Amino acid sequence: MDKSLIIIIVQIVLIFALVAIITFFIRLNDTIKLEKRISKYSIKGSRNKCDKSYYDKVFDGYKLFVKKQRKKINKLFPSLVRRYDKYVTDGEVRATDYVTHKLVISILFVILTIIATVIQGKFITIMQFLISLILGFYILDIILFIVNKFKKKKIENDMLRAIIIMNNAFKSGKSTIQAVEIASEKLSKPISLEFKRMHQEMKYGLSVDVVFDRFAKRINLEEAEYLSSSLTILNRTGGNIVAVFNSIEKTLFDKKKLNEELKNSTTVSNLLVKILLFVPIVFVIIIYLLNPNYFDPFFESTTGYVLLSIILILFIVYAYLLERIVKVDY
Repeated sequence: MDKSLIIIIVQIVLIFALVAIITFFIRLNDTIKLEKRISKYSIKGSRNKCDKSYYDKVFDGYKLFVKKQRKKINKLFPSLVRRYDKYVTDGEVRATDYVTHKLVISILFVILTIIATVIQGKFITIMQFLISLILGFYILDIILFIVNKFKKKKIENDMLRAIIIMNNAFKSGKSTIQAVEIASEKLSKPISLEFKRMHQEMKYGLSVDVVFDRFAKRINLEEAEYLSSSLTILNRTGGNIVAVFNSIEKTLFDKKKLNEELKNSTTVSNLLVKILLFVPIVFVIIIYLLNPNYFDPFFESTTGYVLLSIILILFIVYAYLLERIVKVDY
């Protein structure tokens, strides 16, 4: 049989398979939505608890697979596992789970690249295999970095409210563990999860110094380090905890006010940085729209991939230098 005919048959089979998979997940999503809408009208206990949808079965199967890999991943990648401890907030999730997700995603990226090249009538090259493998392995790190950045920003904004809640609890005669518990109930996510974790650590017998020190290292914020240092000194030397928290509250309030003033004064410079960052991207889009084949040489040889990597590295350095030049330290 002719090679081109085999490629065409494989392309047709893959296209039908992808259409079938997409259709299946669309119908499954519609079924789940319908089930959620009508579940509130059903009588509790009338349904069999073991009766799960295909989506739940697949998800539960994947979670079970991830749990089974924990010991193996911990033995194979101990140093890599420790890097993901800071992302663990839920009691059911472990740092080893993130490493397993990275490996699974990298394999999926390779499979998708193979399917895409076969649909185009080509065979995957070593460079494409390595790029898809590396991109799939580090895409979770990029997502976690972005999510953690927003999470850190939200925790920073809620730190003052957490201090106020704890201070009010101390004024009413509550202990430290009770103040942390009250803060975990009244605060919103994600800082409430951190306070729940601290409350659990205190119940397990860890001292206040250790718990707040772990909290400060986990979220890596100046406000948390200030709070941890104040409580450590207070526990070692003694003193009025209400007066200390009044001082912390006033300090954080003044800092937040200063941040707002600084943000308002640097609005123009921040806008200029965003414009300078988007100008090269806009030029690339315009060139591509005018001549779609203009960038083809970058993807046709190893030299093109090397040059493309150098361009991306230079753009990252350019963005970093722009941010460092405009950033105001205080």
